[in-house]
Amino acid sequence: MFIAVPVGMNYRTERLPIVTLSLIGLNTLVFLVTLIASIRTGGESNFWVMENLWLIPAESHWWTFITSVFVHGGILHLVGNMLFLFLFGCCVEDMIGRARFTIMYLSGGLFAALAYIAFSPEHFASEIPMGGASGAISACMGMYLLLRADAKIDFKYLFWLFVFVRAGEFELPAWIAIGFWFLKDLISMLIGIFSHHHGGGVAFGAHVGGLLAGIAMIGIHKFLSRSTKIAEMIPEPAASPVPVAIARTRAPIRVRLRSSSAMANAPGTVVDDSPEIATGEISPLETPSIFLHVEGEQRGPFTLSQVQGMLRLGSIGPDALYWSEGMSEWENIADLSDHPG
Repeated sequence: MFIAVPVGMNYRTERLPIVTLSLIGLNTLVFLVTLIASIRTGGESNFWVMENLWLIPAESHWWTFITSVFVHGGILHLVGNMLFLFLFGCCVEDMIGRARFTIMYLSGGLFAALAYIAFSPEHFASEIPMGGASGAISACMGMYLLLRADAKIDFKYLFWLFVFVRAGEFELPAWIAIGFWFLKDLISMLIGIFSHHHGGGVAFGAHVGGLLAGIAMIGIHKFLSRSTKIAEMIPEPAASPVPVAIARTRAPIRVRLRSSSAMANAPGTVVDDSPEIATGEISPLETPSIFLHVEGEQRGPFTLSQVQGMLRLGSIGPDALYWSEGMSEWENIADLSDHPG
């Protein structure tokens, strides 16, 4: 016989997993209370617990879709589930935050219960009770898979065959380990469906539904987060300057200067005394796209060469601001003083 148990992840949490530890505490508390009640009543309380806390599709109330996530059928059932909850829950809670984790954990349990009913031969007419945190924990595993598919999961194993016993440890990528669990549960679920299994046992349909729900929730979370980041990168229309002093010209401007002295008297012309212009060469094509904010007044658009020329002549001070398409806010004009023309 071979047994492998996950014992760790190559992940270091940055915050105390308050929600995960609280869930473990709540599951343990419910188990102990029901166990003590069962001992004190000689087992009579088990009927009340089964009818009011476990999910029985044909008879249960709506709240059992939630309470069934916190009940367990025995100590081994509880310990096994809490081990997986601690390992996967701590990591997922740290990565997506406590509030989101709480909502997704409970939602995963709900989807797992619905999947259990959907894959049951009698659906909502079934009188087979279901309880345990494994559906919600499967959702945690699905969330972890999408968040850290290539991460390593550490295992300890025990193998024995008659008198031969061997123990050790190994590690597997998350996508292999979780993928194996999923396929195992999926095959077991399909066998139960095609064999029209009506008895009790492990709710493999809940495991499959929970894991798929976890993957779907993280997929939606990633999509919405990415859309929000993209929206935040786009400046609001109100922040875009509206030219008021000079009409914006979108066509490129080509300037031919015969000499610096000939153009010095032209109104509004900025003379560039560089050797290239002094010899009568044609300056590169430029599109006016820079707006200036000088002494409370907005001006523009100007080309980069014009702005640099105004800086050299002192017609605009170093306290002026500028904006160009693609910028999210106004910047100091000094940033353009040494910009290559």
